[in-house]
Amino acid sequence: MSNPNQTTNGRCRRATALALAGIAAVLLLASLKLPLWQMRLEAPQYRGKEALHIAVHPNALHGDLRELSVLNQYIGVHVPPTLPQFKWLPAALIAGAVLALVASLVPLRARRLALIVSALALVASLVTAAVQAKSQIYTIGHHRDQHTPLVGVQDFTPPFLGTAKIAQFEVSSRFGLGAWLIGSALALEFGAAWLSGSQKRTAATEPSRCKTSNDSEAIQLSSATT
Repeated sequence: MSNPNQTTNGRCRRATALALAGIAAVLLLASLKLPLWQMRLEAPQYRGKEALHIAVHPNALHGDLRELSVLNQYIGVHVPPTLPQFKWLPAALIAGAVLALVASLVPLRARRLALIVSALALVASLVTAAVQAKSQIYTIGHHRDQHTPLVGVQDFTPPFLGTAKIAQFEVSSRFGLGAWLIGSALALEFGAAWLSGSQKRTAATEPSRCKTSNDSEAIQLSSATT
């Protein structure tokens, strides 16, 4: 015989896990329209509001790309108009959103594992994108055209995160809002997995609790009869 309070508690945990997975899916879809990574370049002629910006979205580059292309003619740097990640990263984010919802609806026995596998698959995609990005950043500063007016500028590596001095420019990089939304979505997915695991442990203890309760009632009835 099940305990009504435990049954209600289990339903609440399942609803909470589903709500967390749903919010995670919404955050992943919202990140498609937001920058994942941003770079700011300041120099004596580019101060304050005049500083140059680059924003990397899941499927495109935005910012002062025209101005940078002019500057790049003097330092032999070529900023690619597109990146390989743009071909698959949006699909990975959409798949992550769908898998989070599907994982939250599977039976309790497999729900926790499904949520963890879904989150880890997305983490693997993001790590792959980050490794590719770091390699591309290195290539930009080291594979340069040596026949340029400022040929004396040494090879460089723009910072993936943080600030660095490159020639006359102070270059700062940071995660964009989209990256923070993805991080929040992953935290919610792992939270939903934890709730599912907690619900499974609670469900597993219900029979023993019910048995103990029934045994106590039987003992009391036997004592009263005696």
